[in-house]
Amino acid sequence: MSTQYNTIQAPYDYIRKKSIALIEHENIRTTLAPHIPNARVLELACGSGFYTYDFLKWGAASVLAVDISPVMIEHARASGSSPVGTTPASVLTGNNNKIVDFLLADCTKPERYPGAPFDVVFGAWLLNYAPNRRGLLDMFRNIEINLKEGGRFVSITMPPAEDPMESIEAELRVRPPPEGSGGLYYWVINDVEDGVYLHVKGHTPLGDVDFDCYQLRKSVYEQAAREAGLKGELRWGKTEVPERWLRGEGEGGASLEELRTYGDVTNYGVLVVEK
Repeated sequence: MSTQYNTIQAPYDYIRKKSIALIEHENIRTTLAPHIPNARVLELACGSGFYTYDFLKWGAASVLAVDISPVMIEHARASGSSPVGTTPASVLTGNNNKIVDFLLADCTKPERYPGAPFDVVFGAWLLNYAPNRRGLLDMFRNIEINLKEGGRFVSITMPPAEDPMESIEAELRVRPPPEGSGGLYYWVINDVEDGVYLHVKGHTPLGDVDFDCYQLRKSVYEQAAREAGLKGELRWGKTEVPERWLRGEGEGGASLEELRTYGDVTNYGVLVVEK
């Protein structure tokens, strides 16, 4: 998994304050609601902590947050409360003294983490770094060995589509540069065996966001999950704009025109798989 986020932490955090990122956050809260009370959560690709501490607010018992970027890990840890204990990666939060632990590791490689198995494994914008079916299978194997029987894996990733090229073209048609979707826009670099390789860009007052990732075919995600051992219910969700944004009461600055486009062309997929 790439460490390209080491150099874009500040502008990336700026982008994550835009409306579509906050809508994503609301969609994830709704998705996790039945599964998170008293859950032990493993967060893969935690980044700078956009979700990390909110899991506790939503009812989780504990969180182990993992990322390959030391810059992102440090920022996520600093955004919590005072460090505790002898482990420098532990943070004591204000949520009834619940502890968040951080671990620097490559989430693309199967590895059983301390405390496994977990009730919930969560990964925001993780699966889109798998370059092919084999890489995706390794990600799902990592998820499977850290998830308890009956637990759920929940992920935000690229929109589920059997034709990724058409999906990217639709995104560009309805939300063209430079604003795109909440300040980010995409273009395809080239085809790959299982989908497309693409570049993501955004301009902010703190600098540009630039990174590369992949959108693989919907069936490839599903087949990899099954082969890795996630045999339970599998379902996809999409961008759901809450009514308060459509009433002009939402945060993040998106126009009503932009918000309405998400009903026609989703910005992301929400994948939920039970083990």
